[in-house]
Amino acid sequence: MGRRASPERRSASLVRPLTPSGTAAGSPDVDRPGLLIFFAPADHPHRDAACATLAWVAAAEGLRFECYYDSFRSGAHYGGGAPWRVNTADLRGGTFTGAHHLEQLLLLAGFFECQAACLGDTAFGGTLSTLGIPIRARSGDIAEFYRELFAGGSGSWPDTLLVIGRGSSPGTSLIPFACHEVTSRRLLAIAEGDPGALEELGPGLRVERLWSPQAGAEPTETAQEATRLLGARTAEMARRLGDRTRAFLLGDSELVGRWIPAAVHNRWAPIFGVPQGELIGDMSESIGATTVVYGRQQDDADFLALSELGVAFQLIDAGRPPFPIIRDLPPARTSPTPEAGPSDEQLRIWSREGRILSTLLFWTGMIRELESVYALADLLSLTGMRAGIVLSTESFRYMPQPPLSLIQVPLELGGLAPRVEPLIASAGIGAMIESAAPPERFAQTLLESVEELVSSLGESGWAPKGWWAVMDAPLHPHRVRRIGVSSRAPFVKLRYPPRRLDSGPGDPAPGGGPADLRSRVRDSPLGRFFEPIRPFDDRRPGRPSRSVLEAVAAAGFEYAFTKAMFGGVSASTTLAGLTVLNQTAGRWDGWTPFVTVNGLVDLRRAERRLLRGHRPGWLAGSLDTCLWAFTGPRWDRSAELKRICQWVAEGGSSGRLINATPGTVARYAKMLSDQGVTAGLDVS
Repeated sequence: MGRRASPERRSASLVRPLTPSGTAAGSPDVDRPGLLIFFAPADHPHRDAACATLAWVAAAEGLRFECYYDSFRSGAHYGGGAPWRVNTADLRGGTFTGAHHLEQLLLLAGFFECQAACLGDTAFGGTLSTLGIPIRARSGDIAEFYRELFAGGSGSWPDTLLVIGRGSSPGTSLIPFACHEVTSRRLLAIAEGDPGALEELGPGLRVERLWSPQAGAEPTETAQEATRLLGARTAEMARRLGDRTRAFLLGDSELVGRWIPAAVHNRWAPIFGVPQGELIGDMSESIGATTVVYGRQQDDADFLALSELGVAFQLIDAGRPPFPIIRDLPPARTSPTPEAGPSDEQLRIWSREGRILSTLLFWTGMIRELESVYALADLLSLTGMRAGIVLSTESFRYMPQPPLSLIQVPLELGGLAPRVEPLIASAGIGAMIESAAPPERFAQTLLESVEELVSSLGESGWAPKGWWAVMDAPLHPHRVRRIGVSSRAPFVKLRYPPRRLDSGPGDPAPGGGPADLRSRVRDSPLGRFFEPIRPFDDRRPGRPSRSVLEAVAAAGFEYAFTKAMFGGVSASTTLAGLTVLNQTAGRWDGWTPFVTVNGLVDLRRAERRLLRGHRPGWLAGSLDTCLWAFTGPRWDRSAELKRICQWVAEGGSSGRLINATPGTVARYAKMLSDQGVTAGLDVS
C-alpha cells in the first residue's frame, strides 16, 4: 500500500478546480498564479496602512494581492446616511457563515498558489493550516509584523516610513485614502498614534507625515469643518493619481479599506465626502471622464448626480464579496438549457380564457447584492417558482461559480434552468437613472457592457434577452404626503424631512453633549411610528424615454420591463423590435430601485385589480432582494419571502394565475398588444 497523503495535502487537492484547458489547477504542469492574502482584525489601528504597504510588496514579488478584515458583522443592508450614525457592524458586510466566506477562500486556494500574512489572529487560522498555506507573518505588533514579512520575501526594506493621520472627522478615517501614495512610492506605512511603532521602525528611515497633527495638538475644526476637510483631502489625493485613474471608488473608510487591493490593482481613485453629492459635483469633470463609479451611496440622490454625468454606479460593501479577487476566477462553462416555453397556440388559449400570467423579478444586480443569491437560489429551487433574476454584467464576473451559475444548470442536476431567467439591468456594468443620463453615454455603456459579457461567457446565444430599468422615464414633481402607509406594522407612520448629512453626528451631539431630541425620539419606542421622507418621494415617472428604449433594442435585447405605468392595468408596446411591458404590482418607494413589491399584500392587491378587469394580462413586480435575503434581514423576512414565492408558484389567492418566466410573459404581452386587448404604453 502506498503512503497516504497528509491531511493538508488531501484538503488542498479537494479544492483544485479544472483550468480552461481541462488540467487540474495546481498539478505539476500548470503554474498557478501567486496570491498574497492579508488577514487583520478590522479594529486594528494599522490595518489600512499595512494593507497598502503589502499591496506594493506583493506586486514587487509578482503576486496578486487580497485582504480580509476579521470582525463581527451584522449582515445588515446599509442604504446610506452618515457612517457615524450607523453601527460599525452594519458597514462591514455579511456574516461569516451566511455569506459563505470559507467557501470563497477555498475557491481562491484552488485557483491561486496562496500565501498569507496575518496581523494578529484570524478566524481562518485553522483553515490556513489545514490547507497548508504558508504564513509569512503572524504578529499583531506592526513593527514585528513588518520584520517577519520582509524576512520571508524577496523585497528590500524601504528607506521611508510614512505616518498617516486619521483626520479629525467623526466616524471615519483618512488612512485608506492614502493607499496610492504608499504603493506608488513603495513606503513603509503606519497609522499615527502609536509611539512604540514609530520608535521601533523609525531609526535608519526617513520619517514623513501625512495628515498628521503636531504631537499633543488638539483638533481646531468643528465636526462639520473636519468632515468637509475630509472630502477635500481625499479629492486632492485622487488628483495625484491623475490620468492613471480608470475609475473612482466612492465610499467611507470601512469600504475603501476593505477594497484597497482592488483599488491599487485596477487604479481606482478612492474619494469620500459628506454629502457625497457635493463631492461628485466638485469632481464632475474627472468623474465624468470614467464609465463607472464603484462604492456605496449616502443618499440616493448620488445616483442622480452620477447619472447626469453619464456614469454608472456599481454598489459594493466592505466584505461583499468577502474576497473581491474572486472576479479573476474563470467563469463557469456550463451549456445552457434552452427554454422552449409554452407554444404560441397555448398563449392564444390563455388569451381567450382571459388568463393572467404572473412572474417576479428579483433585483440583485449590484456586486454587494450577490450575497442574496445563496438564499434566493434555495428558495426558487424549493418552491419551483418561475421568475427572473435581475443582474448587472459585473454580477457574472464577481460570482463566476454557483449559486449564480445554477441559472445555466438544468433542474435535474440541481440547477435553476429553465425556470429562472437572467435579465440585465440598466447600463449593464452598473445602474443609472437612465432617463437622466446623456442618451449617447447610456447607449454606449450598455452596448459595451453587453458585448464584454458575451465575450467573457463565450456563448453569445446564451446572453440574457431581457432588460430591466432602474428608471427609464423622466421624473416629474409630485406632492409629498406627511402620512406614510406601510405593508408591515405599524401600518401608518408620520414622515419628517431628514437632517442634512453634514449636520454633525448628533448621537451624541458634537462636543460630547447629550443626543438631540430627534435622536432620542428615533431611539425610543415611539421611533417606529416615524420615518424620514425619502429622496424621490416628491417625484413620479412619466412616459418611458424613447431614446432609452432604442438603446436597449440596439444592444440586442428582446424585451424590457419599464418603470412607467406601474401598479395599474397591463400595458405594453413594441419599439424597434423590443417588447416593452409595465410592472403591474408594487408601490413607489421613494428611492432606488423606485418601484418594488413590499409584501404579499401588494401582490394580493394587484391580483384583485387585474381579475376585476375580466381581461387577459400579467401580474409582474420587482423585489429589492437584499432587503429580504442579506444575511441579516433574512432572519426577519425569510418566512414572508417564502410565502410570496409559494403564492406566485401556486396561482395566487384565486388559483387562477399562471406562473411563467419573464420571457414568456413578454411573449404574452406582445400577443395581447397585437390583439389590441391590453392598454398601450406611450413613449416620449
